[in-house]
Amino acid sequence: MKWMEKVDPDLRRLYRYFLPHKWRLAVAVVFLMGSASMSSVTATLLGKMTDIGFYHQEGWNIYAAPLALIGVTLGFAICTVISTVLMAKVSQAVLVKLRMQLFESILHWPDAEYQRNTTGRISSKFVNEATMALSGAAQSFIVLVRDSIQVVALLSVLFWHDWQLTLVTFVIIPGLALTLRTISRRIRKIVRESQETLGKMISRVQETYEAERLVKVSNTYDFEEKRFAEVNEHIFKLTLKNIKMTAVTTPVTQMLTMVAIACVVGMALYEAQKGLLTIGEFITFLSALLLMKAPIQHLSGLNGTFASISVAAKSIFDTIDAEREKDDGPDLLIQPGGGTVTFENVTVVYPGKDVPTLKSFSLEIKQGERVALVGQSGSGKTTLVNLIARFLEPSEGRILIDGQDISKVSHRSLRRQMAFVTQDVVLFDSTLKDNLTYGLGNVTECDIQKALEVASLTELVQALPEGLETRVGEGGNMLSGGQKQRVSIARAFLKNAPILIMDEATSALDSKTEQQVVEAMNRLREGRTCITVAHRLGSVMEANRVFVMSAGKVIEEGSPQKLIQMKGFFYRAAKDQLLAGRGKS
Repeated sequence: MKWMEKVDPDLRRLYRYFLPHKWRLAVAVVFLMGSASMSSVTATLLGKMTDIGFYHQEGWNIYAAPLALIGVTLGFAICTVISTVLMAKVSQAVLVKLRMQLFESILHWPDAEYQRNTTGRISSKFVNEATMALSGAAQSFIVLVRDSIQVVALLSVLFWHDWQLTLVTFVIIPGLALTLRTISRRIRKIVRESQETLGKMISRVQETYEAERLVKVSNTYDFEEKRFAEVNEHIFKLTLKNIKMTAVTTPVTQMLTMVAIACVVGMALYEAQKGLLTIGEFITFLSALLLMKAPIQHLSGLNGTFASISVAAKSIFDTIDAEREKDDGPDLLIQPGGGTVTFENVTVVYPGKDVPTLKSFSLEIKQGERVALVGQSGSGKTTLVNLIARFLEPSEGRILIDGQDISKVSHRSLRRQMAFVTQDVVLFDSTLKDNLTYGLGNVTECDIQKALEVASLTELVQALPEGLETRVGEGGNMLSGGQKQRVSIARAFLKNAPILIMDEATSALDSKTEQQVVEAMNRLREGRTCITVAHRLGSVMEANRVFVMSAGKVIEEGSPQKLIQMKGFFYRAAKDQLLAGRGKS
């Protein structure tokens, strides 16, 4: 169909989602045709009954006319309800599919895509844009089918009675088309900006909600209210603009339509006075004209609706089509006694940066070795960790595990070989048991008890009101920082991966809690290749080797004892932290 090529590509793609439901749509169209035809039936019926009543004066007409009109209205109501329910089922089924595709796409985004987007913007796609696109698409389909058929049926009635008079109504088409085209462009621009601003508002609310204690301590109520008010006011202005533009469509359409109707009515009255039209024919003609006014207005209103749907659909499909992590290649299998990690001439340059974070970096971590990476912020420690898990890809060079290039194996198999314990522990609003076994297969109660012992969590679980079935709250807010860290350690133990990565796992803990967590980590490290990233050096004293990094390079290397004897960076940092700890005590 050539006419489909002129339709916005995002709208075409959106409506293709309805094709699997074609039989339900076909039934809905039949009932839409039924409801649409009732207008022409009403106009014809009014004219016929008028002639029978005024000219023939049939007595049965007194009862038949009201009953016929009630019957037509009842038929319209039944057809409308059935078609609306069927369309709602189809649109909701499509909405479920769209949201599922959105969620699946986001799950497989590369790390860089997460950095470019905000949670508010993504939430808006699920809550606002998907609903807008689908509800608008379903409603526009109903209006397009029902009101188009209604206009065609009423025009047929008009042409049947007087085709010359009917042609007069077509004088409004050029002016109506030009007006709607101008309004559509403006609405599309406003809707796009509104959706972006709505995403900002959701982000603002979420950030403030999560920073509740910081806001209170900083006494920044007025500042946060002002920031939110700016976004809120912007949405208000954009919404008002959209309402104004949409509101203009109806009166303009109504005025142009009424001009045509007025001309036709005047000419029809003239013919009636000359005896060229009966009263019934005039009533039929006038009823058809007046009944056609509403569907024309509805169809003209679709212009703004399609503009809004198009913007929402584009935003959704841009997300669905976003580049995913490249996940091909064979599985990585680490054999018993394996787990050697090798960096070969690795260079990393972040987007927008001229200076590389790592440059020609080489390092080998042997199987079962405990290695610590220390250094100032920005020295490249976390970058190395992200490279191992392929959260980040090197600009040059390669990373190998047991001699196998990790860029040539699947993400799933690579990350199955690793367990992470990080500073920012992620816990879901579910039970403690669900969080401990998240992403794991068959975990026995014996395994869980062993993990609790390793992480020193047994007493905590016994003290909880529902034990392992106790919910930990959003983000684990029912637990302390140290408890959350130990849950993360227990989860890593249950995963039983050959490579263990600990990234600043104790940096946010007090000295007493840190000691408990360090003891748990030491038990977890046994038999694994362990890479620890730390600022606080108390957690690295058990390492076999420590690498001190600066500007993407290793400036010191050796055991903790050897580095202390060298009296370099590591020695000075350890001394400063020891003095700071004594000062606090």
